[in-house]
Amino acid sequence: MEHWIEHIGEPNRLILAWQAPVEQKDRVRWAVGELSRAGSGGTFRYFDGAEFAELNGGRTRDDLRACGYFGYPAFDVAEQGVFANGVMDAFMRRLPPRGRSDFSRYLEHFRVRPTSNFSDFALLGLTEARLPGDGFSLIDPLDADEVERDLVFEIAGHRHNVGCRERLIEGGELGLVPDPTNEHDPNAIRLEANGELIGHVNRLQATVVGQWLRSRQVQAWLLRLNGTPEKPRAFAFLRVRPLQGQRAA
Repeated sequence: MEHWIEHIGEPNRLILAWQAPVEQKDRVRWAVGELSRAGSGGTFRYFDGAEFAELNGGRTRDDLRACGYFGYPAFDVAEQGVFANGVMDAFMRRLPPRGRSDFSRYLEHFRVRPTSNFSDFALLGLTEARLPGDGFSLIDPLDADEVERDLVFEIAGHRHNVGCRERLIEGGELGLVPDPTNEHDPNAIRLEANGELIGHVNRLQATVVGQWLRSRQVQAWLLRLNGTPEKPRAFAFLRVRPLQGQRAA
């Protein structure tokens, strides 16, 4: 069964996340800043203080710097406040231009039909705007009020569960299991194939996915396996629909 994104979210904010290089032992994805809609453009700010600690399990920006982080190249991490000039241009440079001849193939990689209508802001969230090598990505924190939504996301922590990899089938349905005793995050959501752990939902999205599990019909499938032996990667397709009697968007 092929899965395509039929219900695209139009978020008002995206979280800039950063992950340390492969050689670092600490490979957690840090929440470092926020891109917000502002009319037809956007603004950006870095997280700091109590907000930073809350989003990163109590850890500080000093802990982050110890992992080799120096800020996003377009925005001086030493500056405080909100950046407003050229923000969307800075992040859109992480994506191929819409006019490129193979742009439709790029969209299909994320299970988006080329005929779909969505903003550049939504495109950043749909793709996470990753580039090889710099560790940055843009994460849609999701909206618990959405009744219908489809998305593709990388399965977090899959590299710790590669023993199951040879038994995984692309297109196979995955179980979504709340993991309240998780030592790192009580809001964690396990992803399982035939009862076997293959990873977790990204912690920056797990809280809302947990809310959806309690109030929506939620299904997930293994979309693809790729990466390298040193960095195996797995991606899932998530579908959220109303429960019987709920009003769709």
